[in-house]
Amino acid sequence: MSERQRVVEAAGGVVWRGSHDDVEIALVHRPAYDDWSIPKGKLHRGEHPLVGAVREVTEETGYEVRLGPPLGETAYELPNGRGKRVRYWSMRASGDGGTLPADGEVDELRWLPPGDALTYLQPRREQPVLRAFVEAGRAGTLVTRPLVLVRHASAGERSSWRGDDSDRPLDELGRAQAGALAAVLRGYGATRVVSADVVRCTQTVAPFAAASGLTVETEPLFSEAGSAADPDAAVERLLGLARGRDAVVVCTQRKALPPLLRALSEVFGADVTRVVLDKGAFCVLHLGGEPVRALAAERFDV
Repeated sequence: MSERQRVVEAAGGVVWRGSHDDVEIALVHRPAYDDWSIPKGKLHRGEHPLVGAVREVTEETGYEVRLGPPLGETAYELPNGRGKRVRYWSMRASGDGGTLPADGEVDELRWLPPGDALTYLQPRREQPVLRAFVEAGRAGTLVTRPLVLVRHASAGERSSWRGDDSDRPLDELGRAQAGALAAVLRGYGATRVVSADVVRCTQTVAPFAAASGLTVETEPLFSEAGSAADPDAAVERLLGLARGRDAVVVCTQRKALPPLLRALSEVFGADVTRVVLDKGAFCVLHLGGEPVRALAAERFDV
């Protein structure tokens, strides 16, 4: 594919603060276009869309944010003929904010009620994104917490390891995947990290835990052996974490995944039964409401 044919990838988010009854949306003014926009920007080459979305929003608003459910995407043609795709997520602002970018790309930020914010946005490109956010608010599903289910990163072939298989470590690719995963997961603001008691699993989430000041909690039930020995207990352990108040990252193994995904689908209404996770990949359930249900589900590679 030529450079001209390659689609320009971008990402951003509807940044919000307040409560269900008193929500404000952050819009930024771009002097180059003299317009108001949802914070967003182009991804760096090879950058994960979740990392790029959080980076761009923080750069343009000065606020730290927490990733919430997806709000869809827009696609259109640029004046030079190249296509552009922009993916959006709901993002809750945290802290008091900082300074706007020094490069002048954004020169003003305004917090507005959603109805007022809609009038500032382009009807075909950004209004549908904000309307998706408004619908979530009407459904009482703005406040969510993530359950992130990770399959361990690459650890070479079992046949090449002479020791106990539970001690088989990540290989070079796996270590790179674990490092990339740490950057991707940061946007979810997880407060707990739980892993199967298998070295390649704990090593997969260790960089994220260390960067976040968290301890990796080991759970034998999330290993292939533990899940096979007592699948009902493994399922109940995961459901207990999902029903709790914490934003949780769970790392497990391939053969332990199907019953866990099936249970999440049945109990929380998430359509993840057929999700296939390659090594280092993960799925996210955005949980909320009362009783708790899955408001959205996503799958990503690193």
